[in-house]
Amino acid sequence: MLFYLDNFLSADPRAAQRIAHERAMRQAMRRGRYGMGGPLPNAQDKKKQERGLNENYGRELMELHTLGVDAGYTQKDVTEVARCFTGWTIEKPREHPQFKFDDRLHDPDPKYVLGKKIHAGGMKDGEEVIDLLVHNANTARFISSKLARRFVSDTPPDSLVQRMAQSFQSSGGDIRAVLHAMIYSPEFWTPEARSAKIKTPFELVVSAARALGTDVDTPMPLVQWVGRIGEPLYQCQPPTGYSDKSEAWVNTGALLSRLNFSLALAGNRVRGSRSDAAGQSDVCHLAVQVQERVRAAGVAGKV
Repeated sequence: MLFYLDNFLSADPRAAQRIAHERAMRQAMRRGRYGMGGPLPNAQDKKKQERGLNENYGRELMELHTLGVDAGYTQKDVTEVARCFTGWTIEKPREHPQFKFDDRLHDPDPKYVLGKKIHAGGMKDGEEVIDLLVHNANTARFISSKLARRFVSDTPPDSLVQRMAQSFQSSGGDIRAVLHAMIYSPEFWTPEARSAKIKTPFELVVSAARALGTDVDTPMPLVQWVGRIGEPLYQCQPPTGYSDKSEAWVNTGALLSRLNFSLALAGNRVRGSRSDAAGQSDVCHLAVQVQERVRAAGVAGKV
């Protein structure tokens, strides 16, 4: 996260001035003590020092992982969270990356996030922000709604989300407790929730191969099938990732591709993969289900 959202480059805009001042003081002391000075900073060194505040990590932390986009936080909150995470960086990010906190790059002044003053000092500023966000009621509801949408339906009942959010808060964010509340809720077992979710192309390909006990010598053809059905791996542009809602995957072309894949896998016509004939009934059953959906959608053509 620190790398891909560029927080390892984020720094207090005044940090370069502080570092340059400290270096000048050391050089002055050296000249006074030994009658000689160190090397003067050149233009390239000055350019390396020109690092400023990067808000990517702070924004995504609140929007995607805790509060949710509609939780009422402001651009000012984003900036303040980014200030809290200055100095959270990576040592040798492109070689053997290790987390590192660089106090020289950290903004030492007080910050105000969601109306609360953050001034724990150093790395603790970021830790205090995480603690603040985790215990926010919007986080409980946002995470609960994502779990309910993932496991129950694309539009989970509000009563279920609320019950899960209460479990999240009362358990201190214990995901096991939240899932327990979901699974043992009456909404989870309603006829409307049964078969309400559809697998993403990646889930379909992987689960079908597992169901057949498929031996895979060359994985790329399976990867190509995932892309052909509509979910090319590692190519989603938005940071939110691929959708887990059925509307993103249920259309005539995608359903036809699902049917073709299931028939190819069950018939051992996927290069580099060999399936167990004894388990073909599972995928054949899947193929029949997909074929029924294709016919219901009015798809014509050879499959």
